[in-house]
Amino acid sequence: MWLVTARQHDENEGFTLIELLVVTVIIGILATVAIPVFLNQRNKAYDSTAKSDLRNLANFEEIYLNDYGTYADIVTVKTGEPDLFPSKGITVGVAFFVTNQGYCLSATHAGSTNVWYYDSEGGGLQPANAGCPDVNASSPGVATGTTLTG
Repeated sequence: MWLVTARQHDENEGFTLIELLVVTVIIGILATVAIPVFLNQRNKAYDSTAKSDLRNLANFEEIYLNDYGTYADIVTVKTGEPDLFPSKGITVGVAFFVTNQGYCLSATHAGSTNVWYYDSEGGGLQPANAGCPDVNASSPGVATGTTLTG
């Protein structure tokens, strides 16, 4: 009697191969759904960081205008306002500026394909990859190619 009970007990321990395969397949299906969602959220975070740094640079441009009476390229703004530090992986720059009328800024994250623009005369932040129209068509801005990377 004792042998029969012990043998039945051994047969009920552990999982069968089919049960393990079913669980593995379910985990695989969940992973195929979750990974693209995770990657999309990461790209959104990259873009949010770039937009935030772009707004910060716009604030620094306005501070620089108040201090020196003109807008400037990013190197000059960084010299005048030394607290300007882009976030890690972010490249910000002044696309162009018109002395005291306006400016166009750009920002991108190394992990994103989007380039974000801030047009001071066009309502601020522009849609991804839309670019900036010249601030004043009759007086083209000073184009700058300088950037600052965090």
